[in-house]
Amino acid sequence: MARVPGISAGLLMAVSMAVAVAIPAPAWAGGPGGVVDTGVVSRAVGSGVRDGLLVGFTATGPTNEMAASAVIAACQAAGAQQCSSDEQTNDVFCIASVGADDGSGIVSGGAGPTPEAAREDAFRHVASANLTLAPSARILASSCP
Repeated sequence: MARVPGISAGLLMAVSMAVAVAIPAPAWAGGPGGVVDTGVVSRAVGSGVRDGLLVGFTATGPTNEMAASAVIAACQAAGAQQCSSDEQTNDVFCIASVGADDGSGIVSGGAGPTPEAAREDAFRHVASANLTLAPSARILASSCP
């Protein structure tokens, strides 16, 4: 056994046993190790135009792509046009779809710890695209974990 100065063999053995116990075994319930299949892990927010007004929608799905498709389908099922998925996540953030009823047609999505922070993030996304979103832009839809 290698001797490490200042560490007794008993302490070394206790630490190695604790590490061995702390490393979890792979999880398995019909999927690869570490995967938990809850059925709904992603959320999406989107928007569309119905009766001349911007409206928001939310949806869920097992992946971000499927949640995005589901939010567009919900928008279309409600009779809206120009439907889009504005933000998706499978994380612990709130997401929001933000737009203004000013006729510009600019809608953006954002994420943050609160719907208000997600709104601010949506404004940053618009600015990074060299566009302007009216300060009166409102949250059309939001989803928080």
